[in-house]
Amino acid sequence: MQVEKGAVPVLLWCLATTASIGVASLALRPVLRTAVPQDSIPVAADDGRGDRPVAMQTLPPPSAGPTSPKSVIIEDPSSAFTPLPTTPGATRTTQAPPTQKSTAPPRVVDGWTVTTGSDGVDVYLKSFRSDGGDAVVRIRAEVVSLVTATPRDGYSVSQAQTEPSRMVVQFVPGDGGAAYLVDCMWWQGGPHGEVTRIGN
Repeated sequence: MQVEKGAVPVLLWCLATTASIGVASLALRPVLRTAVPQDSIPVAADDGRGDRPVAMQTLPPPSAGPTSPKSVIIEDPSSAFTPLPTTPGATRTTQAPPTQKSTAPPRVVDGWTVTTGSDGVDVYLKSFRSDGGDAVVRIRAEVVSLVTATPRDGYSVSQAQTEPSRMVVQFVPGDGGAAYLVDCMWWQGGPHGEVTRIGN
């Protein structure tokens, strides 16, 4: 059986595409297995409700364009601070201006910027950088939340949270390269976070 000359490039392209899909599947297998490592999650006291469901959320990709990718805003970080009372169009009066509660200046604890809200609760904020993207994580009242996540070109971002005190942000490449995990938690009375590279 003789193959036409025009069909040879098509066959080669099909073989190359099949091979790249197979390599990408093998490269992502460890990422999917270790997306939320269960062995290092601090175990809280059993509340009798059984296993907790895993909440997975895939964030939308950034808009394409010649400029740098825009951050995906998950939560408004300004909610940790009390805004000054303002009245649009108000005229000056002889009354004294409203007094503002004095708050302690921000301090840094193990790389986390710590501020105290008007309710007296400390808020921890930290930015994590990796080759896959950047994430800003906030911890308040032992609850971990994602403020922003900005993937780099060729990466997508998602988050997984098995309990309020721990969150994993994943930057996964589309070409089978190395993935990056940002793992943050409230553990033993303080905030902890680290960036892990997975794959080649």
